[in-house]
Amino acid sequence: MDFSERMKLRGKVEEDLYFAKQDKALIEAIHDMQTDGRIKQWHDQHSDDDTSFLSHASGKSH
Repeated sequence: MDFSERMKLRGKVEEDLYFAKQDKALIEAIHDMQTDGRIKQWHDQHSDDDTSFLSHASGKSH
């Protein structure tokens, strides 16, 4: 493996580590939101929203 290949690989590793940290932080935030009920509260508030676009995408009708 020459120097340029090694530098490309190092850049890829750094990028992978950065995004792994971001993913971990997002997953922890979601777990926290589940624990304290914020996800259920949001879902309850938005369950009456117009979701007819979902039925059109799936081919189902109301």
